[in-house]
Amino acid sequence: MFKKLEAAGSRLLERLVPSAEASACGWYCWNDCWQCGHSPCKLNTCAGGDPVCLSHRCP
Repeated sequence: MFKKLEAAGSRLLERLVPSAEASACGWYCWNDCWQCGHSPCKLNTCAGGDPVCLSHRCP
């Protein structure tokens, strides 16, 4: 009985909560980061954390 309830809950959750693609994970670069005093920065969205401030513009 518990397995059926768990499966039903899982299906309901899949309908209500959007899934994220793993391909969205990676390094992203911005030329105007407020965290870096409006200097360029990059961020690894896989690891999270703080952005890395750069001394040059993003490619």
